[in-house]
Amino acid sequence: MTVTERAPLTRRRVADAALDLIDAQGLDGLSMRKLGASLGVEAMSLYNHVSNKDDLLFAVTDELYVEILASYGEPSGDWRAKARRMAAGYVHIAGEHPNAIPLLVERPVSTPRGQEFMSRVVAIFDDVTDDMRLAALAFSVASSWVVGTLVQEQNMVRHLALEATPSVPESEDPALARFREAYASLLSSEERVVDGLEAVLDGIERRYFST
Repeated sequence: MTVTERAPLTRRRVADAALDLIDAQGLDGLSMRKLGASLGVEAMSLYNHVSNKDDLLFAVTDELYVEILASYGEPSGDWRAKARRMAAGYVHIAGEHPNAIPLLVERPVSTPRGQEFMSRVVAIFDDVTDDMRLAALAFSVASSWVVGTLVQEQNMVRHLALEATPSVPESEDPALARFREAYASLLSSEERVVDGLEAVLDGIERRYFST
């Protein structure tokens, strides 16, 4: 494609390119200069579409919620089925864009698609309670577990990538050794997420929605 044929810049195209850079180099590797180079434009051209780097990250975060909502779809079934689908949306993002997870964990849910996401969350509990306090508590418990688990999984993958042979103390307790083996080998990442979520949902149902 020649320069004259280059697709025009849009806010979404800039955000998508920024997400590509984050995927490749991490959040610390994102700069307006690198982003401009990846799009074949001067960095100053980007400011026609984003106000500054924080606004750029706002736009990228919104695109992440677009993907979560697309993965979530229009699930049917009871509140637990909907909660599973919402958790699956987060798992999808963690798999596709692990370097971008901090944008969902550390920033407030204030983007347009983020607000749509939160509306979908509220709707999960429509059939079980009209009490918004209970709905908020249930969401807090479930989301804290899902996000915390994904961050833990991400840290584990990073740790294993840095250590070709993970160090194990020679005097390790045999019970701890068996536990380590079960955790690292006998359970897959998906099993840890799925089975743990079911335990969390069981607890939420008993504590907040039992009749």
